[in-house]
Amino acid sequence: MTQTDILRRLESGILPEWESLPDFGLYMDQLLTFVGRQFDSLDGTGSLTGNMINNYVKAGLIERPRGKKYSREALGQLLILCLLKPTTPLDVLGRLLHPGEESSTEALYSELRSQQTRLLSELAQRGEQTPIHCALEAASLQRVLRLMTEEAPKDEEN
Repeated sequence: MTQTDILRRLESGILPEWESLPDFGLYMDQLLTFVGRQFDSLDGTGSLTGNMINNYVKAGLIERPRGKKYSREALGQLLILCLLKPTTPLDVLGRLLHPGEESSTEALYSELRSQQTRLLSELAQRGEQTPIHCALEAASLQRVLRLMTEEAPKDEEN
């Protein structure tokens, strides 16, 4: 696969603008269709099932549906989850998806989309990369992610 092909596939996986996500509730089948279309060109994300979504809800990774309908926030969380799940442990995803009061799903989603666009631009400027270089960079970034998201050790009582 050429560098151009790789960049084209990555570009097709950039999250849609937050404002273009439906602002009305989606039923499960609509949610599956929307997410499936978004990730058609990426490996491993087309196999999303209703059971998986139910498990994500039970695990607190995405918002619960209201009256069997999933909100824009749940859709955004699911899109982020599907994008990051192949390389990020679920416990880390839980912390990333729910950073607390300081951030909203919309802000997190928009920041992730912005970073996707920036990264695609950087990759295009770099030119051809060797597989070993990509593997090393990916491993290094995964290590940084683990270090950044580790639980802080609790102070022992004196």
